[in-house]
Amino acid sequence: MNTKPPRNFLLLDELERSEKGASDGSCTYGLENPEDDVFMINWVGSILGPPNTHFQNRIYAVKLKCGMDYPKVPPTVVFETKINLVNVVKADGTVDPKMLDVLNKWDSTSSHTLLSVLMGLRNLMAKDPHRKAIQPEEGTTYVVKKTDSVQAGR
Repeated sequence: MNTKPPRNFLLLDELERSEKGASDGSCTYGLENPEDDVFMINWVGSILGPPNTHFQNRIYAVKLKCGMDYPKVPPTVVFETKINLVNVVKADGTVDPKMLDVLNKWDSTSSHTLLSVLMGLRNLMAKDPHRKAIQPEEGTTYVVKKTDSVQAGR
């Protein structure tokens, strides 16, 4: 019998790996507000633009939201930094899960993680036609919408 650990154990493992620098440094992530987010819902990430692309030397800020059904349901991903990834990122910065393999083929029994989502986005940046896409002015951001926070019992 192959059972998956509880949601909080998986997210604690993700947090530990992020704090220990489990990636090559091109993608980083952590809890947005560790003191107040006991359910580990709101995460922030950054993606260093791949070399030899129009993303090079830029850092892209991303918000990831792991709902209470995570990992059965993939996280929602929203760019804070404006980016031109045609047909992948919507006008409000939201990543279309159908256009990113790791989200589209999400499987809670596999090794899909928050880091794999960030790496998937970075890998997409390095591929045609995205690698040569003209990017918005550096430092511009999407308008952040106020969202309801998920709380226990509500």
